[in-house]
Amino acid sequence: MELTQYSERKNFFLRSQPWCVDRLEIDDSQVVLSGWAVPCDGVWESLEFFVNDQAVEFSCKLDRSDLLQVFPFWEGSGQIGFRISIKRKDIHGAGETVVVSRHCNSSSSKYGNYYFPMSRDLYENLPPARLRSQVHGSDDASSFVLEGFSSYKKIDFLFKEHLGDGHQKVLPVLDWGCGCARVCRYMLEENEGLHGVDVNGEAIDWCLANLSPRFEVSQHKPPLPYPDDYFQAVYGVSILTHLSLEDQADWMAELLRVTRKNGVVILSYHGSSSLLRFNLSGEDFENLHEHGYVNLGKNHAFGKDSEVGAKYFDTVQLPSSFQRIVEGWPVDLSFHEGVFGNHQDVVVLTKK
Repeated sequence: MELTQYSERKNFFLRSQPWCVDRLEIDDSQVVLSGWAVPCDGVWESLEFFVNDQAVEFSCKLDRSDLLQVFPFWEGSGQIGFRISIKRKDIHGAGETVVVSRHCNSSSSKYGNYYFPMSRDLYENLPPARLRSQVHGSDDASSFVLEGFSSYKKIDFLFKEHLGDGHQKVLPVLDWGCGCARVCRYMLEENEGLHGVDVNGEAIDWCLANLSPRFEVSQHKPPLPYPDDYFQAVYGVSILTHLSLEDQADWMAELLRVTRKNGVVILSYHGSSSLLRFNLSGEDFENLHEHGYVNLGKNHAFGKDSEVGAKYFDTVQLPSSFQRIVEGWPVDLSFHEGVFGNHQDVVVLTKK
């Protein structure tokens, strides 16, 4: 994808119509969703939102001046905010889960929707603000649930697509890089074989004290404390996005080691759907096309001097990079665009 010129980036931006829900407010009477959305080709009359497949009213073209630095190639990006306010009694088909979509048939856009629970219990017993910020970029409790629950639903769809309809009985499963269980907390009741590992000992301590004994601290390098061919499924949300190419190769080999034959490893990465969010230079684009991978430098979410932060980067890559990384391993590769956070792409490795 050639997007080295600002005009090309703007055109791609308007055609791809990215969007994000980054604020959720919910109480006994109403639900308020706020975020940003790019209309098709910049035509605001084309913008629609659906909650549980029902069209809803919304306000748009609201101030989001914070996005001008994220998307500097389009001056209109400072006014792409939206707000949906809907009474709980008006949410048709409201059960345990609410689906927010830009399509009238949400099942056709399942990887591009947002999902959140109505159960009050799932908004309680959350990690402390510091741990939420490390994995979420914000300490806002409701949006922590919104993004974590949406990722959980999308992983469930990926399991079904790649493991079949009996995927609910898959045992055991590993959340690699689980952090403070933003995603896997919703799987614990349905999957007694779920395990979580992370290099952040503080996050693991919280999980052990509040969720389950099946969490362990991982070292920065393999191996993991599991035998060969142990897991039917492994997933990692927003982990490869922060690793050097060398560390990616080491960890993918290790994850395949602990995965059973016909099992899957599901990993998100910053691919084509994420490129515009990093405002890459022309040189970065050239390196990306030539090498399939670019390391954009340190991410300081864990602090500049922390052990975790020492090898924590922002990276972008193309599908071709995975062909080289797993060369020699008996795997099939498949890809999904714009899954987690509606911009992180996914690679699925099926072990043969």
